[in-house]
Amino acid sequence: MPRGARSVKLASTRISATSNVARMATPDHPVPPAAFAGRAVIVTADDFGFSREVNAGIIRAHREGILTATSLMVAGTARDEAAALAREHPRLDVGLHLVVCRGRSVLAPDRLASIVDAAGNFPESPVAAGMRYFFNRALRTRLRDEIRAQIELHLKLIGRLDHIDGHLNFHVHPVIADLLIGLCAEYHVPCMRLPREPVATTLALAGDHAVRKLVESVIFRELSRRARRQLVERGIRSTDSLFGLYQSGHLSEQYVLGVVARLPPGLTELYFHPAADIGGTPPTLEAQSEVAILTSLRVRAALADRNVRLTSFAEIARAERDAAASTPLR
Repeated sequence: MPRGARSVKLASTRISATSNVARMATPDHPVPPAAFAGRAVIVTADDFGFSREVNAGIIRAHREGILTATSLMVAGTARDEAAALAREHPRLDVGLHLVVCRGRSVLAPDRLASIVDAAGNFPESPVAAGMRYFFNRALRTRLRDEIRAQIELHLKLIGRLDHIDGHLNFHVHPVIADLLIGLCAEYHVPCMRLPREPVATTLALAGDHAVRKLVESVIFRELSRRARRQLVERGIRSTDSLFGLYQSGHLSEQYVLGVVARLPPGLTELYFHPAADIGGTPPTLEAQSEVAILTSLRVRAALADRNVRLTSFAEIARAERDAAASTPLR
């Protein structure tokens, strides 16, 4: 075959692969995990409702890219716009982004004494917040009330809740996890994020900040292990693996392509923090680059080449409900 013909054939194959993944697994048509045995990915974005720039980046990544899910900050300044956008995009799986640090509370400050300041702001320091929540047992009832309030406001705004994660992954803090998992069972929330990223894979792809990543891996591995025991006992699902934790704020297309090439079998969550420039105060270049990654044809084609299926927490919950409903009682 002449070289030119080979080039045309190769290009045609790439285009076909991109088209195939667009047909078989897109944010508008995610594939439930029960439909296959292999590799599945839930592509999520945190901080929906934080700002109009974040909202714009998430919606673009969903409409034009591979984003299948997001999580809402129910006390965010752009929360109402995010809720309206969720109604306009019913295929976007909108979970709760629980905030107990670096954000605002839903409950009034006088109901959260020693937790928030007079303006309703949680502590800025994760270390200070974590120590306070762990050692001050008197705060636990108030924290449970705030978590419940965030869940109920999310249900009011969105109408459904199939997954919960946490700002700064604070939802796996031992005290917060105990409270949250109990409430997940009460409200029948079927899925929760476990931040257990294979650190060896991340270091192989991006060796920068190795010490920080190794320290974080020890912390989050133990916190996730502890939380997982409770999730299993309560019948709450999580993914088998996750990427986006240790490289947060430093994601690149090359890194994501490397992750796709090394995806383990089973269900993986890839999570991002995208934002788009809409003419006001521009978001960081890193956040804008994540929109480009999520809409990248190279990333889409890589998923097709590996026969990776896109799905969502909502699809998982729906598939499991259908399976349970079709199982005859004995």
